[in-house]
Order: sequence, then C-alpha cells, then structure tokens
Amino acid sequence: MDALLRFVRNWALLLALLVGGIGYKVFIPYAGKTVYLIFVMLLFTFCRIDPSRFRFRKVHAFFLAFQLAGAMGSYYLFRFLGWDNLAESAMMCLLAPTAAASAVVTLKLGGDGASNTTYVLLSSLLVSLVAPLWFPFIHEQSSQLPFWTACWHILRRVLPVMAGPFLSAMLLERLWPKVHDAFARWHEVSFYLWASCLVFASAQMVQAVVASHTGRGDLSILALLSLVLCLSQFFLGKRWGARFGGDSVAGGQSLGQKNMILAIWIADMFLVPAHGGTPLAIVALGTYIIWQNIINSWQLWRKRRQEAA
Repeated sequence: MDALLRFVRNWALLLALLVGGIGYKVFIPYAGKTVYLIFVMLLFTFCRIDPSRFRFRKVHAFFLAFQLAGAMGSYYLFRFLGWDNLAESAMMCLLAPTAAASAVVTLKLGGDGASNTTYVLLSSLLVSLVAPLWFPFIHEQSSQLPFWTACWHILRRVLPVMAGPFLSAMLLERLWPKVHDAFARWHEVSFYLWASCLVFASAQMVQAVVASHTGRGDLSILALLSLVLCLSQFFLGKRWGARFGGDSVAGGQSLGQKNMILAIWIADMFLVPAHGGTPLAIVALGTYIIWQNIINSWQLWRKRRQEAA
C-alpha cells in the first residue's frame, strides 16, 4: 500500500492526464466547474506567499520580450517557409500565458512562488493586449471582434481566478489569522487540487484533438513541434531565471508551464479557418499539455528522490 501511495504521489499529474484522456466524454460536461478547484488551489498557494514580494523584476522583462518576439518570429519564419499550419501552432505555444497553477509546482520544487505568480499576471496582460492587436493583421476572422471587447473576453477569464484567491488570502490573514495559517500549513492540498484540474484539462484537450480530425502525420508533426518548444522554454526559463532572477525553478515554470486551456480558447476564438472547423493550432496546444506535465512530474520525482537521499 505504501508503494502504491508513493507511486500515485510521484506521478499524480500523469495519472490525471491519463484518466481525463481515457474518460474525456464523462468529464467534459463538468469541465467548466474547474474554476472552483483552481480558486481553492490558489487560495492555499497565496496563503503561503508573502504579498510584499509581488513585484516586477528584470527577469520578467526578458520573459515578456521572449514571449512576444518568439511568437512573432516563429510565425513569420514558418509563413516564409510556406508552413502556415506550423506558423500558428508555434506562435500560440510561445505566446500562451503562464498557467496560474505553475505557482503550485514552483513552491513544491522550492522555487520563488511570488516571482512566478507576478509573471502569471504579466504574461496574461500581454496576451490580452497582443492577441486583439496583432491577430487581425494575420488572420481575417480576427478582425470581426472589436479590440476592447476581445481584451475583456480574455481578461475576464484570467483576473477573477487570480484576484479572488489573492484577496481572500489577504482577508483571511487580517481577520482570521489562524485560518490563514492553517491554509498555509496544508498547502500540499493545492497540488492534488491541481492534479484534479488536469483530469478536466486532459478531457478538453482530447475533445479538441478529436474535433480537429487531424491525420496521424499532421498530429505527429505538431506534437513534435510542441515538444521542442516546451523543452526550449523550460530550458531558457531556467537559464534566464538563474541569471537574472536568482531562481531557476521559478524561471523554468514561468516560461515553460503554459495556460493551454486559455490558449486553446483564444485559438478557437481568433484563429478559426475561413472555411470553418477547428484551428490546427489547438492540436499543438493540446499535446503541449502532455509534455509540460511529463517535465513537471519528472522534476517532482527528482526533487523527492533528492530529499530522500
């Protein structure tokens, strides 16, 4: 029994992806309820982080510049080569904002959760401005949505999820400090809440891939592209995080772990083909979910092994 519990604890993220992928038809109707799981998960996380440490840092500027320049550069490079489907896929894998849950993994790996959470907000703001401004120039369907309307559609899916738990944590600290401290002590719960969220994220990813009717050849190419981009962003994030921010863990998670559910929604909103159907970029974004959680699972396993040693 101990060995089974240890296995589940070490590989909870991958098991969640597997369960959600296999039973996606069962979980899809409830996918919209994950916002409540994320709220409670972040409440545990924010009760553990000192609010005074939320501030803009030099490393965040490097990450924002890379996120924007990388997305634009990869898009125009692949378009120049005549690979239009790869262009949008690479662009979205690089432009996608950092996942709110990355703070959970960052803290679990011993990184700076405040730096990571700050970048979650910054990257989400960047996307909410860039997508409505840039996409109409590269995709005809995007021009039909007014700029401020598009901004608001993106922000309203991000800000409440971040601001609600943060304000609740501050309120608990001021009014009920014992409850606040209890949430801080039980922060391990946030990891398993995140694993629960991944069940529904995996279900949404599988449904999106199935709806796209992508052939095996295209699926393999897009999966390989998302793998290369995922590994590159984790690697660069760790390098730049250590050099400019003093924390390789927070850097890797900030640049590598993406809010792909939001990215899939943005692609489905802005990048619908002229003939209708599902944007092919969604396939790359869906496979990115698998790669980033394989990396996170390996990092968590290595961390536990080092602690045990």
